[in-house]
Amino acid sequence: MTKVPGMSTTPADAIAAQRPAIELMLLDLSAAHREILLATHFAHRTTTEAAERLGLPPAEVKARLYYAMRELSYMLCAASARR
Repeated sequence: MTKVPGMSTTPADAIAAQRPAIELMLLDLSAAHREILLATHFAHRTTTEAAERLGLPPAEVKARLYYAMRELSYMLCAASARR
């Protein structure tokens, strides 16, 4: 495969190129949404583990995670549409 300057050649390169944008999107989330994403996805914890760590009911963690992921998804779609 011939490498084209400025073009990603692997999925890891593509993810690394998007990392700063995703980090900025995380900062645009509400504190509650950011907290729940960090406590679950980025810490590799289940919702039950995150609930115990945060002192929240598991149902609350699941609801917050759903809405946080939905908001992040909207942000990603909007950023993709601007490209």
